[in-house]
Amino acid sequence: EDTHTSLHGSAVNVHIRLDRNSMTVEKTYITLSNESTLRIHNHSNVPARFQWKAFATQEEEEQLKQRLCHRLRQAEIAQADNFLEWSRADTTRGERLSLLSHIFQRKRAKVQRDPMLFFDDIFTIKPVEGEISPNSSAEVSVIFRPQEPRVYKHAVYCDISGRETRLPLHLIGEGLGPRLHFQFEELNIGKVSVISLHKYEAILVNKGPIEGPFSLILPATAVGSCFTFLPQQGIIAPYGLQAITISFRTTIPGEFKEEFQFSVTAAPKPVTLTIRGCVVGPTFRFNVRALHFGDVAFGFPHTVSCRLTNTSLMPMAFTLRIPEDGSGEPSLNSSDRVSNNIPPPWRKGAQGLVKPMEFTITPCRGTICSQASQDIQVTLCSNTVGQYQVELVVDVVGVGKKVSALPLTARCVVPPLRALNPIVAFGRCYLEVPYQKMLKLVNDSNFPGCYWVLPQEHKKDAAVSYFTHKPCGIIKAHSSVDIPFILETQLLGEHDIIADVAVFGNEESPLQIHLESTGQGPVVYVHPTEINFGTIPVVQDISQTLHLSNQSVIPAVFWIEMAGTCSRWRTEPSKGVIPPEIEVPVTVTANLDDTGKFEDKVKLFIKNNHVNIIPVQAVGIGTTIVTDKRFSPELKFKPHFSLSPCCYQFKMTNKGRHTHQLFWTTEGFSIAQQRRALGTTKGKDTSQVPRPTSPVFKLQPPQMELVPGQTKDMVLEGFSSTPQKVKERLLCHAIVGREKRKKQIMQVDISCEFIFPLVQISSRAIMFRGPSDVLTPLYKPLSLKNASSLPLSIVLELKKPFLICGVDQQPLPEDAQPIKLEVEEEFHLHIQFNPAYKDDLKSRVAEKTLTMRFMEHPHEEQVTVRGEVYFPNLHIQTEALDFGCILNDTEQVHYVAMTNCSPIPVHYHWSFQTDSQDTQLEPPFSHSCLHPRASTAVMAPELSYFKTRLLFLLAWKTAFGLLTCLVNFGALEWELAPCSVSCGTEAAHGACSLQPMVVFFQVLPPAAVEPQSLETMQGLRGFVDVEHLALGIEEVFDVQPLCGVLQPGESQQMLFTFFGHANIVAQVTALCHVEGGPTYEVLLSGEASCLSYHLDTHDIDFGLQLFNKVIQAEVTLQNTGVIGFTYEVLNPSMAQADSPLPGEPVVVPSTAYIDPGKEQVLKVYYLSGVVGVYCRTFQIQVGHLTPAEISLKGEGTFLSISLDLPWDV
Repeated sequence: EDTHTSLHGSAVNVHIRLDRNSMTVEKTYITLSNESTLRIHNHSNVPARFQWKAFATQEEEEQLKQRLCHRLRQAEIAQADNFLEWSRADTTRGERLSLLSHIFQRKRAKVQRDPMLFFDDIFTIKPVEGEISPNSSAEVSVIFRPQEPRVYKHAVYCDISGRETRLPLHLIGEGLGPRLHFQFEELNIGKVSVISLHKYEAILVNKGPIEGPFSLILPATAVGSCFTFLPQQGIIAPYGLQAITISFRTTIPGEFKEEFQFSVTAAPKPVTLTIRGCVVGPTFRFNVRALHFGDVAFGFPHTVSCRLTNTSLMPMAFTLRIPEDGSGEPSLNSSDRVSNNIPPPWRKGAQGLVKPMEFTITPCRGTICSQASQDIQVTLCSNTVGQYQVELVVDVVGVGKKVSALPLTARCVVPPLRALNPIVAFGRCYLEVPYQKMLKLVNDSNFPGCYWVLPQEHKKDAAVSYFTHKPCGIIKAHSSVDIPFILETQLLGEHDIIADVAVFGNEESPLQIHLESTGQGPVVYVHPTEINFGTIPVVQDISQTLHLSNQSVIPAVFWIEMAGTCSRWRTEPSKGVIPPEIEVPVTVTANLDDTGKFEDKVKLFIKNNHVNIIPVQAVGIGTTIVTDKRFSPELKFKPHFSLSPCCYQFKMTNKGRHTHQLFWTTEGFSIAQQRRALGTTKGKDTSQVPRPTSPVFKLQPPQMELVPGQTKDMVLEGFSSTPQKVKERLLCHAIVGREKRKKQIMQVDISCEFIFPLVQISSRAIMFRGPSDVLTPLYKPLSLKNASSLPLSIVLELKKPFLICGVDQQPLPEDAQPIKLEVEEEFHLHIQFNPAYKDDLKSRVAEKTLTMRFMEHPHEEQVTVRGEVYFPNLHIQTEALDFGCILNDTEQVHYVAMTNCSPIPVHYHWSFQTDSQDTQLEPPFSHSCLHPRASTAVMAPELSYFKTRLLFLLAWKTAFGLLTCLVNFGALEWELAPCSVSCGTEAAHGACSLQPMVVFFQVLPPAAVEPQSLETMQGLRGFVDVEHLALGIEEVFDVQPLCGVLQPGESQQMLFTFFGHANIVAQVTALCHVEGGPTYEVLLSGEASCLSYHLDTHDIDFGLQLFNKVIQAEVTLQNTGVIGFTYEVLNPSMAQADSPLPGEPVVVPSTAYIDPGKEQVLKVYYLSGVVGVYCRTFQIQVGHLTPAEISLKGEGTFLSISLDLPWDV
C-alpha cells in the first residue's frame, strides 16, 4: 500500500543587509592610503557566511571559469603538438604526455576550486570573507590606494548565505596629486636697466603630504629666454618649500610681461609664475664742448683730457672712436723709434698706402656706474702736416652706435734744423781704422725735431766709409745736439765724401756734410832673419816659428811663398792678417823625404809694404816608412763589442829612396805564440774563446817588402770573447837597402776596450691592471736608451696577449726591421695588453717576457710584462659540502668562509640549481635498487655509495624476503617485487625500462642472512612505511645570507643548513651568482636516517665460578645503521675492572662512539662475593633509543676438600 503525503514549503531571504549601498572614501593622495568602514547587520536568528565577489551573479563567475579552462585546454593542445613534433624518436613520450596532461588537469581543477573572491590594486576589502553570528554585526574595512590623480569607481558584491542575490556596494574614491604653488603668482620688477644683471627669489611651496617633483618648461619668447631659474627642476618634500633664484639680463628695452610654467609630476596642470617690468637705457654728457690740440710737432704725441659723466640711474657700457682716423698701423712716434734706435722713414709713403692710426683714446671702452664719471685722454701723434677737424664718437653697448659726438681740432708743423760745422776734417788715417769726429745740429724753432743720418750709398766700393752710432735722434726746441761720425779709409791717398742728414717730416733735400781724410798703410817687423833646423827625422813634420810684429795701429795682410820648386818646407799660416800692435807667429815646417842636407828660402809679402826673404836649411835622419792613417806610435780604438772581430785597415808606403823588408812582432809573445794566434784566426768562429796566451791583436801580413814609392794594404785584427780593456805593443824591424842586419824602426801601442751592449730600459717590469667593465686594449709606454758607446740594432720579441706598438699605439709589423739606436739615442714605444684574451669572467693574470736581442752581440735583455684583469671574484672555502648522515627530523649547520679575493666590491646572491643532474632528492636506499640485467650500468662514482650501504640493504632484503628493490626516481615511490618475480624475464626487463632505475645484485654470505635484532627490524619496517612526499629543495637545504656585498679582502661566514627529513638522501648544487663575475658552484649533499644496532647476546651465563674470583665475559655491540652513535652503560660501577665490587658488574668501556658498520667489544667483569646462585642486569642505551637490558647469571662456589678418613683419627 502506498501512502502519499503532500509537502509544501517556501524560501525567503534572511534579514541581512549592508549599512550602506555606496561608499565614498575621503580624497587620498597618490602613494598613500585611506581606510573607511561599513557594517553588515545580521537581524536573523541563524549564523551567516559572507564573501565579497567581483561579479553580481554566480553565472558570470562560471562563464569566466569556463573561458579560463578553455584557454588552458588550448595551451595543453599546443604544447602537446610541439612535444610530439620535437620528440618523435623518444620512447618515453607517452609518459611525458601523461605528465603534461596531469599538470594541466591540476591547473583546471585549481581554476574550478577558485572561490573568485574580490581582489583589486586600488580598493582592498578586509576581511574578504567571514561569518556573522545571529543578531549581530560585522565590521568591514575598505582601503583606498590611488595610483593616479583621478576619480575611481568600482562595484563589488557581497555574497551572503541565506540570500538569493548578492548585495551590491559602490566604491568611489578620488586620488590627489602633489599640491605645489608659488607664494605669489605675479612678480613686478619695475624699471630695470639694459644689460645689467638683476636677481630675484621666488618660493615654491608644497602643501601636500607627498613629494612634489617639478621641472621648468622653457619659454619660447625673446624676453623669456633672458630669464634664468635655479634650480630648474627638483623634488619638494611634503609640506616643504624650495627657493628658486631668478636671474634677468636683457638688451631689449621696453615693457614686458612673461608667464613661466613649472610642470609637476602627477599634477593635472602646471604651476604658473607671472613676471612683469620695464627695461630702460642710460643718459650721459661731456664736461667740454670740444677738444682743441692747437699746434703739434710732427711725430711727437700730444694729449688732451675730458670727462664723460653717466647721468642715468644705471651702469653704462660705452665705446669711444674717431671715424676719420686712419685704419693702418699706429703712427710713427719719434721718441719711441729713437729710444729703440729705429730711424724713421724720410720720404712720404714709406709706411704704406693705408693712412696710419694717429689718435689714441684711453680708455676706449668701459663701464660707468650710475651717477659716476670717467676721465678720458685723447693722444694725437701726427704723421700728416696740416689741419685736423674730426669728431670723438660715443657708442653705447646695447643702445646704439654714435649716440653722441665731441668735435676735435689740431694743426701739425715740422721745425727747420741747420748744421753748425758742415765740413768735418779727419786728417791722416790708417787704412781700415775708424776715426771719430762730431757734427753739431741746431734747432732754432719752438717745436722739437727729429733727425736721421741717411745710410752711405755704394759703401762696399767706396774709398772711404762712414757711419754713426746715433743715426737718429731728437733735438728739443731752441737747443742743439752733437752727432758722432766714424770714418774708415780703404785706399791710400786724400779723400772727400758727402754725408746726408734728413729731418723727420721734411721731404725736401737733406743737409749735406763734407768728410775729409788721407789714407796710410801698416808697418811690420820680421825676426829671425834666417832659420836653421839642424838634424831632424825624415818623413816627419818638424817646425820652427817665424815672428811677424805689426807696429802700426791697423791690421797687416800677408802671404808667404817658398822659393824652391818641390820644396820640402811649408808655412802655416801661409797667409793672414796681423792685428794692430800684435805679433803673429808663423810656423815653418820641414818634411824631408831622405837623409842629408836640404836648403830653401821663405818669401814674405806684406800688403801695402815691401817683400822680406828668410833663408832655411835642415839635415834629415830616420826612416821613410809611413802610413796613410794614424798608426804609430799609439793607436787607440773606439769601444768595440766583444765576441766580434775588430778590424783596422790602412796603407803603408815607402816614401824614401831605398827598399825596406819589414818584420812585425808583438812584444811579450813568442814567435810560436803569434803564429798559433795567426793560424787560429783564419776562418775562426767569433763564438770561440781565444787562448789567453795568444795576443788579442795581429797584423796581416806580418812580413813584407816595400820598394821606394810602393804602398801595401795592411789589416790589424783584434778579437776578445769577454769584455775587457786590452793594451798591446807591436814592434816593426826592417832591413834597409843592402844592409845585412835588421833594426827596429817603429813601435805601436794598441789599446781597445771590448764591451757588451748596455740599454737603459725605462721599466724592467710593466704592470697592467684592466677594469672589468670595459675590456679594451691597454697601453703602457716603454723607452729604450742606448747607454753603450756604440750604435745598437735591437730585435724585440713578445708573445700574446701582449703586443709591441709604436708611439701612435699601432702594432708593429711582425716582419719589422731591427730598431736602430745611435749612442745616447732613446726610442719610445708602447706595450699593448688585451684584457679580453679570455672570454670568461674570472680574474686572470698573464705574464710574459719581452726579449731584446742584439744583432751585434748574443747578449739578451728581458722585461717582465704582467697583465691583470680583475672581475668581482670570490674564494669559497670548499666546492663540495657533505653534511654526512644525521638523525631524522634534525638539522645540521656548517659554516663556510667566503672571501672577496678581488680588489673590487662583490655583489652576490645564492640560488639552487634545480634543473641539473646533480639535484637529487630521494629515499636513502634509492641507489640500491637491484636488478641483475642492469648491474653493468652502475657508474663508478655510485659503486662506493652502494658498498657503504650494502650490509643494511642485504639485511633489509633478507628480513622481507625480497630479491630486488625497484625505485621510481621521478615520483620517489617504492615498488617492492616479491621473490616469485623472475628478474630474467623479458616482462621484468620491460618494466624496468619504464622509469630510471639503478639495479644492484649481490650474492649474500651466510652470515648476512642471520636473523636481525628487534631494533633493526623496527627500523626497517619504519623505513618501509614512510611516505616520501614531494619536497622543495629549499625545504631541505638553506643558505644564509642569500645576498650581500663583500668589500675587497673582506670575508664572510656562510651558514649552510641541512634539514634531515625522515629517511632522505639529498644532493643539490648551490649557485653563488656574482654581478659582473662568474657563478660559483657548491655541491651540497646529506642524508637522514635512524639509529640501528645489534647486540650479539642479551644473556650472559657464567655458570659455576669461584665466588672470590673476578670473571670476564664479552658482549659485541654492532652499528648496523648508516649513522654513528654513542652508547652509554647506565649507572655504571665506579670500581676498577681488576677489582670490581661484589655483586656489581663493571663494563669496559662504559661509553664510546661507534662509526657506521663498526662494532665495539664490551668486556664485562663480575665478582659474585657470595656463595650461591646470583642474577644481575645492566642497561646499555644507544643514542636516544630505549635502553637494552643484558642479564648475567651464575653460581658462586668455593673450593672444598673431601677426605675419606674418619673424624677421630
